[in-house]
Amino acid sequence: MNKRTRLIVSLLFVVLIILAVAITRFYTDAEDKPAKNGGSESIEKILSSNEEGYSVFSDSSGNCGIAEAGRITAAAEWHSLEFADNFRCIASKKADGKLKYGCVDLEGNVIVPLIYSNIGKKTILGTEFYCAESADDGSFVLYNQDFIPCFSTPWEKCEFSEDEIILGSSDGSYVYTVGKDGLLFKRAAVSGSIMNRPYNLNIYSRVLLSKLSPVMIEEMLNFTEMYVEYAFRLDDSAMKANGADMRKFSVVYPDSDKINTRRLKAVPEIHIYNVGSENGVPLYEVSVSADADILYTAENGENSNYPHTIKASVMFCGNYDADLEALSGSFEPENPEYPQEETTEGATTDTPDTNRNGE
Repeated sequence: MNKRTRLIVSLLFVVLIILAVAITRFYTDAEDKPAKNGGSESIEKILSSNEEGYSVFSDSSGNCGIAEAGRITAAAEWHSLEFADNFRCIASKKADGKLKYGCVDLEGNVIVPLIYSNIGKKTILGTEFYCAESADDGSFVLYNQDFIPCFSTPWEKCEFSEDEIILGSSDGSYVYTVGKDGLLFKRAAVSGSIMNRPYNLNIYSRVLLSKLSPVMIEEMLNFTEMYVEYAFRLDDSAMKANGADMRKFSVVYPDSDKINTRRLKAVPEIHIYNVGSENGVPLYEVSVSADADILYTAENGENSNYPHTIKASVMFCGNYDADLEALSGSFEPENPEYPQEETTEGATTDTPDTNRNGE
């Protein structure tokens, strides 16, 4: 046997040894692996099965797992498992003495954390959703069939009718239905107050609602409340704290040196309009009808009341919740049209008010 032949034989021998070690290690590892990868001895009872051939089983201790054709794919570590859509299961475990629910895939990987007191499946016009109630504060998160949240925020209310989903926050109620492209924003009803003067806003326009989200609506209204209060009271601290460029937001009658007090009496109307776009970004206007009472110093030196209605216009731009931006705020008319002074007895007078910017 020449040198080259001996070298080839030696190499083959080394290869055979390596293969033998690898095969031995493979079978040793396979025997040492937990029942998740085989071993039907821990399957005590089959509880349910789905169309894909997977089963929820219980072991001798009553815990639940998932198996496929007798092969365990998810270890029995769950208090309960219930098949859901798209290869998902609603799972529960006990934590701090309470059952917490979430979602896992068919291998036991957590898709939705177990933080809910319950998760219920709802069907609206042939489309499935999952409504999960937080175990901490009772808020709700709405998930689609893939257990992806439908909204960026939780809700205080989540109710279902035959063809609608009603979502509620502390300020508003938002109604959705289902269309061919998913959820359709159907109507919004929001209430709030400006300087303790209540208002109500209702939106029914499908065109407008298709561009808005509940978060956008509430953010625009919250900023508008802040702006109108600033415009009457002349306190810009809240506006500056929200990053507003104060040069773009005017107050009520800024150039009048006769005004002693600006008072907001009521907010009879408030609306949101889509007023076009700029560089492809939608523009919105929040229009507020405000009943005001201006206490001013008349030409005769006496204090007089000037009750009238003015309109606030607050401009916004943005496509989504995160990029909504307040652009400007102004009032119409820009200058007061004081009533003519009475020259006869009984002219309107008032006691001077030392608070120039009160209600």
